[in-house]
Amino acid sequence: MSIKKIFLELSIEEQFLLTMDGGTTLLARKEGDLSIVLFEFAELYIEVKFDIKHSKIISVDVVELKDVEDDYLDDIQIENLS
Repeated sequence: MSIKKIFLELSIEEQFLLTMDGGTTLLARKEGDLSIVLFEFAELYIEVKFDIKHSKIISVDVVELKDVEDDYLDDIQIENLS
């Protein structure tokens, strides 16, 4: 069974805890009251959406990097990279 399939069979809370404990934070962005963070965990890219206002996990999704990278590029300040 693949890691992705096993991960997807977990509850959203289990997915969140595994990602937070064992994942590497790659990028983060905000959309209104949502904090959206991209992680790498077990060779998967995982996007976690968290409602800041209500302190609630909205979703934990396995994503393809090519499908979400543009969403994060707008927040990168080139002048801050060195």
